[in-house]
Amino acid sequence: MAMPHLSSGEIASVLPLGDALHGTPIKAIFKDQHLEVIRIVLAAGKRMPTHAVAGPITVQCIEGEVDLEVDGAHKKKVRAGDLLYLAGGVGHDLTAIMDSSLLVTIALLAPQR
Repeated sequence: MAMPHLSSGEIASVLPLGDALHGTPIKAIFKDQHLEVIRIVLAAGKRMPTHAVAGPITVQCIEGEVDLEVDGAHKKKVRAGDLLYLAGGVGHDLTAIMDSSLLVTIALLAPQR
């Protein structure tokens, strides 16, 4: 069953999950025609394999620490409070060093005709 997204005007908490992190799934907070916001939750040692999206994204670390590899070469440590920008089409993967939650914002591009 799909989790409901926020409707216009609704509020969602993006505070650190703390002890609830292990029981919290990855969740799309909202998605509309041009923008999607997702809370990514990764336990220490878990990895999100290499992927890319068409539009630009930001990755904000709410809690924990992750290694983010960009285009298979540039590894960056992203820690609580950090915000990272990636241009559209840039391949990246995540590996949680500590239990972590991240807020990912994706600009959705219209399909090319």
